[in-house]
Amino acid sequence: MVNYTKLLEKLKEAGITTYVIRKKGLIPQSTLTKFTMCSGTDAEIKEKLEKYKNEHDGAEFKTDVSTKTIEDICQLLQCQPQEIIDWHVDLNPELAYKAE
Repeated sequence: MVNYTKLLEKLKEAGITTYVIRKKGLIPQSTLTKFTMCSGTDAEIKEKLEKYKNEHDGAEFKTDVSTKTIEDICQLLQCQPQEIIDWHVDLNPELAYKAE
């Protein structure tokens, strides 16, 4: 799961509000929504995604953000990706490749 809490904090520290983002077109609204949906504790994020799914007839919320977008934001904030993203993958052993 990708968590953008650090990104939202860094934007706030830089004085970049959602108003500034929209007015200057720094980040598309859809991407900003993804950052907001994928911020908070893991439990909060799961709750937001589940709520979205329930409110949209079972449709999954698309959380994908391109690496180009991440690079653009890093340039904007003059930082590295690990300073704005936490990423944890729950490993499923059934998906592992096993050589025979």
